[in-house]
Amino acid sequence: METTYKEFMEAKVKSWGDMKDRNTLKAAEKHQKRMKSGNVLGYTVAHDEFTIFRNEKEWKDSVKNAKDMKWIRVE
Repeated sequence: METTYKEFMEAKVKSWGDMKDRNTLKAAEKHQKRMKSGNVLGYTVAHDEFTIFRNEKEWKDSVKNAKDMKWIRVE
């Protein structure tokens, strides 16, 4: 069975420091510019999506309750 790029990235990326995809890094910069003080930027490799969480509590609750997604905090 062949591994897709997405599956490879899911296994490879454990933290934001592991992210090497230039397009994803550029997209993260754009999202960070839109953020307000106290917001947390999260990224899910499985869906290739960014989400801006309002605060630390919302981030932690989402990560804890997301059984099917692995969230990575954008640093």
